[in-house]
Amino acid sequence: MAEFPTVHDLADSSQERVLQTWAGLGYYSRARNLHRAAQLLASLPEWPQTAEGWQELPGVGPYTAAAISSICFGARVPALDGNAFRVYSRLFAYTDPVDRPAAHRFFHVEALLLLDPQRPGDSNQAIMDLGSNICTPTQPNCEACPLQSFCEAHRRGIPTELPIKTPKKAALSMDLPLYVTLHQGHVAMVQRPGSGIWAGLWCFPETPVEGIPYHLGLRTVHLLSHRKLHIDFLEAEMDIRAILPEGLHWIAVKDIAHKGIPVPVRWWLKEKNYI
Repeated sequence: MAEFPTVHDLADSSQERVLQTWAGLGYYSRARNLHRAAQLLASLPEWPQTAEGWQELPGVGPYTAAAISSICFGARVPALDGNAFRVYSRLFAYTDPVDRPAAHRFFHVEALLLLDPQRPGDSNQAIMDLGSNICTPTQPNCEACPLQSFCEAHRRGIPTELPIKTPKKAALSMDLPLYVTLHQGHVAMVQRPGSGIWAGLWCFPETPVEGIPYHLGLRTVHLLSHRKLHIDFLEAEMDIRAILPEGLHWIAVKDIAHKGIPVPVRWWLKEKNYI
């Protein structure tokens, strides 16, 4: 908010600056989507007022679209986040997995009937707060819940058994070597492609510079949404500045922290006392 106080400030910025500001937060696709959405909003004569209109923007899914349109524009549409799914699954004693499309359809229809047509945004926020503060995952405070007398899970004595979710698949383990080529306070880096892991960020390359002997330096494990990366940093300190292949650039180590970089690279910099 300090760096980009308005949508127009964000829209007018370069993607590089947005990624630099986002650095360290992970999920960099969110930053790219936020930037693109700001550019689209800045070009519109007026902002969307319906959930369908908001959902046309990059990075805006059903929950975000429903929350914005109901809270800001009075659209009567249920905002279904994790808290809402928990509240509604207990209220209706919904015993199928809540992370399947059928559950989304069911809760959308049932929750719509419960929204105050005059204050849908307040209704949505009330459900979110109820799930956050009272209808909590492991120790719901049913005695303080204003919906207790209507709650089917409470009547059956099974509130902590709901919601039911599909078991997550184990993260796929993956070995990832990163080659760190250093020369007089500079390091060879590459900007990663626009898709895939760490899209658009500056990183150490995954392949060595030909003819340079590397040794194993630091090692770490980094978790992504569906992957477990076992990262080896292969390091080399050069006396003579090597000619880098196309795509690699010499960057001053002191400047790396100000670029958009992956969390493991930032970790390496901290471990080496560069930042």
